[in-house]
Amino acid sequence: MFKSYRSRLFAIIFGVSLFVYLLSFVHIIKGIGNNIITSILILLISVFIAMRESKYMSYPLEKLNECVKRITNGEYDYNIDIDVTEEFAELSKNFNKMSSKLKSNYEELKKESQELIKKNNELQDLYMELEASYEQMEAVTNELEASESRYRTLVDNMSDILWFTDKEYNIEFINNRSLKFLDYLPDEMIGKKIFEYIDDDDKKLMEDLMTRKINMAEIKFKKRDGSTILTETRVKTVKNSEGELLGIQGLSRDITDYCTAKKEILERNRQILAIGNVTQLLTKNLAPRDILYSIAEKISTILSSPLCTIRTVNESGNLELMVAAGELKDMPLLKELSLTTDENVKLLVSKEITILDANKFPADYVLLKRLKQLNVKNIISVPLISKDKAVGTLNILTTSRLANDISLLRSVADSVSIAIENANLYDNLRNWYLRTIDALAYAVEAKDRYTKGHSLRVSKYAAIIGESMGLPKDEIEKLKIAGILHDIGKIGISDKILTKPGKLTKEEYDKIKQHPSISKKILEPIGLSKDIIDGIEKHHERYDGKGYPFGLDDDNIPLIAAILCVADSFDAMTSDRSYRKGMPFDEAVNELLKYKGTQFNPRVVDSVISIYMRDRKKIERIKREIEIAN
Repeated sequence: MFKSYRSRLFAIIFGVSLFVYLLSFVHIIKGIGNNIITSILILLISVFIAMRESKYMSYPLEKLNECVKRITNGEYDYNIDIDVTEEFAELSKNFNKMSSKLKSNYEELKKESQELIKKNNELQDLYMELEASYEQMEAVTNELEASESRYRTLVDNMSDILWFTDKEYNIEFINNRSLKFLDYLPDEMIGKKIFEYIDDDDKKLMEDLMTRKINMAEIKFKKRDGSTILTETRVKTVKNSEGELLGIQGLSRDITDYCTAKKEILERNRQILAIGNVTQLLTKNLAPRDILYSIAEKISTILSSPLCTIRTVNESGNLELMVAAGELKDMPLLKELSLTTDENVKLLVSKEITILDANKFPADYVLLKRLKQLNVKNIISVPLISKDKAVGTLNILTTSRLANDISLLRSVADSVSIAIENANLYDNLRNWYLRTIDALAYAVEAKDRYTKGHSLRVSKYAAIIGESMGLPKDEIEKLKIAGILHDIGKIGISDKILTKPGKLTKEEYDKIKQHPSISKKILEPIGLSKDIIDGIEKHHERYDGKGYPFGLDDDNIPLIAAILCVADSFDAMTSDRSYRKGMPFDEAVNELLKYKGTQFNPRVVDSVISIYMRDRKKIERIKREIEIAN
């Protein structure tokens, strides 16, 4: 009924007034008189006062109530000013402070709420992103698991050993190939040093590989049974984003079979090349003995042998040394070897390859000591067969690779046999050829007893001059033949002119000057070397260009011709003629010096002077021996 403060206050004041009124009314009843009007007036005044005072006294509360409502509705700027009493003034002041504080708190709360809403929105967005990322991560994880499974399958089924070590070289991972190649399970190897499985000889090489001094190396891994496999190993360092070393990844490929096959191919190729080289030597334009020496030298080089010899069966049935090549070729070797009955049957009759212990090699102490120093273990003798007959042996000193050496020697033996057969044919032809040349020279010299032995002396003089000048053997051989045949053209000159005791007329001398050209015509058809024919044709050319038949000078004159010119003139000066006596050697040497650089080549004259000063008896011996023989 009296819910509001104002109505209650009114009721209280009115009640007090009514109580006063009732007291007055009682008084009136007791003393009824003219006081009725006064009582009514008092009643009205009481009501008025009660109404006014209740309104006045409820005003601050109503204001306060209104302010509370406004603040409740968010009007925090609304203030009240109630100064009815000190208490209400203090109350309104505190209420205004509270309102201001509420406003400040509300604004802060609003700001914080906005921030919370913003963060909440961000969190919701982040949540959505996280949810999407989670789904993506889940998909990636599934893909990674599938990829890892595929990778694991690939790694375990690859043909190479894949391994990973930490930076201390402890194995952290190795694929299943370790079981196949090394006979170890991966779990047995994990945690152990990689070097425990490396052959001792290759540990230093592996260390260089692991420290990146080299990129690749052939490394031998040890198997459980102690044997090894050869691998081609490559490594790669693994580092983090800061460049710090995390470990080393390695890939080792088994190349044992590959290397074995490669060695076999190289060995076979070595044999093919050796056979090709030896066969090629047979086609060279060399003397057969030179070919045999070249073959022996080639075999010695290919097999890294200190000594290779070729021996032929002589008329006594013994093995005669033909050529020796290699480091020990100048050692004292037996020129002839006699075989025991068993060795002879095995080597020359049964045509079997024999292998002799180096300690039983028939040689002197010096050679045996040298063989021991070179670690020579065996001497292999391969029979050389020609027309189903043993014609000699190919002998090689070996330190290793016995089986391969035998295979190679067997392959080249046929070529050596052909070379020996050619050498024998060459010797026979050469002997026949030299006898023919001697006969031709004799035919020329038979026309004049004073020139007997001249061609042979010129041949020998020319040979020692060539040796003194350091010419090779084949050039010296050419000098010998050219010396014997240098005057063969005189067969076409009249005996009267050749044996005329007096001075020749110009016509007669012109005929004599034709003999070099006649020599060429005689010798060309028999296939002599062009160098020999040129030397014979031009041996009367002079160094100053005044010779015949072409008037050549200086180095335009072939060296063989220049040497023949000096040898021919020297013998002519020191030999008797029908019209004069031969001069002493000293005078003849002085004549050579006198015409050095005009008639004679200076180099050739200097060589003759050197021989004469060094070994005069050598020249005198040639002249004396030929005179005795004739």
